[in-house]
Amino acid sequence: MTRQEIYTEASKLLGKVPGFLETVPEELLGPRWEEWRKLQVEDSVIPVKFKQLIMLAVSTYAKCQYCIEFHAEMAKLFGATEKEIVETACLTGNTALWSNFLQGIRYPLSKFHDEVHEATEYARKQQGEKGEEKSVKKPEVREVAGTGRR
Repeated sequence: MTRQEIYTEASKLLGKVPGFLETVPEELLGPRWEEWRKLQVEDSVIPVKFKQLIMLAVSTYAKCQYCIEFHAEMAKLFGATEKEIVETACLTGNTALWSNFLQGIRYPLSKFHDEVHEATEYARKQQGEKGEEKSVKKPEVREVAGTGRR
């Protein structure tokens, strides 16, 4: 695509040509624009709303203020609710917490790998016994008889 074709497409899609596009070298603009458009604002296997929430999570983890602003607003544009954005932020924070913890204690990666595969295989077997389930159920918590404690 030529620069003018991209500017025309950007104007139709975004209402204007973002200034930073003007700084992209001519030979890179076409491929970068097409990849951006296909990956970020066109439905594929992953619907655009979910793509934007994923990219918001990555942007938050990377601490990129430009990307956080863009993906939060685009997620809303494509139907994400404020609750979904908050949950995305919670997921990102929780992932970062466990990532930092596991790396900080230098938990053996091979052991973790084996444990993950054992746990998911167990969950698959549980789902097979009960039919197709979409998520892992919380274990039942029972009260210790007569104590009022769980």
